[in-house]
Amino acid sequence: FFMTGYLPVGFEFAAELTYPEPEGTSAGLLNAVTQVCGILLTLLYRNLIISWGDFWANIVLCSMLAIGAVITLIIPNNLKRQNAKV
Repeated sequence: FFMTGYLPVGFEFAAELTYPEPEGTSAGLLNAVTQVCGILLTLLYRNLIISWGDFWANIVLCSMLAIGAVITLIIPNNLKRQNAKV
């Protein structure tokens, strides 16, 4: 539910980082990678619940979310599209 508000920001940021490539290309690649990661994480989560139980599966999922947040924070803020228009 909360991801809906984050998606347009992610698409715009991807377009900024990949300029002068078309926005559709970066959005398509972003969607494809997201779908593949979602499928893999669903399979991993199912196996974690079966093997370790729901508590530890949730701990692993929260840890992966934290790692993803840190990776997002260290992405260089190189706004190529905005700098090209100035």
